[in-house]
Amino acid sequence: MTSISAVRVDRQECRSTRAAIPGYLDRRLEPRSLRRFETHIDQCPGCIRAFIDVRQVAWARRNADARRLGRVS
Repeated sequence: MTSISAVRVDRQECRSTRAAIPGYLDRRLEPRSLRRFETHIDQCPGCIRAFIDVRQVAWARRNADARRLGRVS
């Protein structure tokens, strides 16, 4: 049985992890934050799904920007 406080910590860890996704994608996380992020992502299906979603949006935006810049020149 999971205690209420353990669930609350997991939810906070999920919020922190999801907030760190852009920094992870941009390689801006400090080593300690990077380890914490990767450890949580490896164990949390909800956060890995959020990571994949954000990563796909980031890739789509980069591709759109590249196409747009290609048309300008």
